[in-house]
Amino acid sequence: MGPRREVYERERNEIQQQYAQHNLDKDMAADYRSGLATDPKEHVRKLKTQNRGLLLLLVLIAVIAAVAFAIS
Repeated sequence: MGPRREVYERERNEIQQQYAQHNLDKDMAADYRSGLATDPKEHVRKLKTQNRGLLLLLVLIAVIAAVAFAIS
């Protein structure tokens, strides 16, 4: 009498889980390295651009509110 099918299924599932975990670790390490590769000056430039955009949006909302208040 040979091993039952469940034993093979369990071993195969464990191996697949180990490969999935290995690939996940490898992908996370690659993403971390690519995140570190960003130039600090480029990051600051991006943040300043975002801040200007938010400030422009805030000014636009204030102007729309002032116009709406003036009309009513």
